[in-house]
Amino acid sequence: MMTRIRKMFLGGNTGYGFYSFYEQVVSGESAKTYILKGGPGTGKSSFMRQIAVQLLGYGYSLEEYYCSSDSNSLDGIYIPSLGVFMVDGTAPHVIDPKHPGVVESVIDLADYWDEIALQHNRDAVQAGVNRSSFLFRRAYAYLRLARELNDEIESYIRELGALDLVGLNRVAAITIQELLGNASPCLQPARERHLFASAITPQGLVNHLPTLVAGSTTRVLIRGTAGTGRTTIISKVLAAAQQRNYDVEVYHCALDPERIDHVLIPKLGITICNASEPHVISCAVGDIVIDTLNYVDCDKLAPYVNDLAGLRDAYQAALAEAIAFIVRAHQNHAYLESLYVPQMDFRRVAERRAGRYHTCLSQRRAGGRGAGSPEAGRL
Repeated sequence: MMTRIRKMFLGGNTGYGFYSFYEQVVSGESAKTYILKGGPGTGKSSFMRQIAVQLLGYGYSLEEYYCSSDSNSLDGIYIPSLGVFMVDGTAPHVIDPKHPGVVESVIDLADYWDEIALQHNRDAVQAGVNRSSFLFRRAYAYLRLARELNDEIESYIRELGALDLVGLNRVAAITIQELLGNASPCLQPARERHLFASAITPQGLVNHLPTLVAGSTTRVLIRGTAGTGRTTIISKVLAAAQQRNYDVEVYHCALDPERIDHVLIPKLGITICNASEPHVISCAVGDIVIDTLNYVDCDKLAPYVNDLAGLRDAYQAALAEAIAFIVRAHQNHAYLESLYVPQMDFRRVAERRAGRYHTCLSQRRAGGRGAGSPEAGRL
């Protein structure tokens, strides 16, 4: 079985503040979960990355969860064939064990810092933490403004009656019939996973959608601008899959997580996604492409074209201001890390990581290794 890395976000900087799906990782299921604790610069991301590299070397497929406040930093990993999660459980996505020692275990990297030495930086640490909170509040204010401006753009289309809802409902019904018309309903209870494929980060708008749709055999790409009914079609396909009891992965909008951007139905190899900015995806042979602009009466919008252009410019400006504050928060976090790093005993952290890596592999000997596990029968 081909090794594969799927990348996504469990939390995001949104128009509602920080929005988290981290609780979905610690869901009370049978997966063994390791929750990492510790301050900035204690090596949580590196801890997970080194384990991920080793597991990939053995041929395991992984899910990698990235940090929306630094898209180069890992917030978690999942090894499906081992049934093992490892996740950063510190603020702003605080996770505590629900079944301590049975399902979840805590790895506290604070055990490996020199607390007495850290006390010398007490004032600097407290000031840095307060500065981070201040900067993120500013960022979230601008993201809230961007979300409201986007809603205002959509209200023009809606209130002017410029959207052909009958046509949208028709194309949604045709799409559902084409995708699910011959699919037999599942008898077992379905599972939903709610995640982000993209995030608003210090590196800008980062999108991992290509890694998620790579295994799909049927792809529906929805194109169009804000307010043209993309979410309407995607939500109707999701509802149809739910009625048939299929497991689904639901990927939410990075700015407005109350909206759905993409839906994957893994068992059927189906992806239906919003293929507009910022998550543009190249069209391949066999893709079904729906352009929702075809269902907009542009004549009704013509008297307000300058208004809409002004709203779009204001939206982009608000988004740019938000990202600028997130960049400053990221720089401040790097400063906080610089206060912790010299006080860490990373040799002992490496020893703990090596021990946990071997535990991840050996803990499932009795039945956790699926048939697809390259280590089955060998460890």
